[in-house]
Amino acid sequence: MKKFLLLFLGLVLIGCASAPSWEGMSESDISAWKAAGFDAAAAQHWRKGGFEVDDAQAWAQSKFSVEAAKEWMEEKFSVEEATNWIKGGFELDEAIEAREKGLTPVKP
Repeated sequence: MKKFLLLFLGLVLIGCASAPSWEGMSESDISAWKAAGFDAAAAQHWRKGGFEVDDAQAWAQSKFSVEAAKEWMEEKFSVEEATNWIKGGFELDEAIEAREKGLTPVKP
């Protein structure tokens, strides 16, 4: 029974230690991320992707993953532009080519 209890406590400690935290953020940063609707894990993921809270909120509200938002941003698309291209049925590479030709997506 003692072995089982020790194993259980060990697993609980490991689980708690691996839980995402607000580590590395100031109180004002934490407050801003929470106000924008992010939990610690999501905030850390967006921050590691290079996003500030306002940008992350806009991309997340438009249903972009961190990785997708980063790809579109690196190609100088705003969240609104990226959303319109996607709603128009374009993938990123297609949107880049079309934009280079001076085209824009049809606004929904």
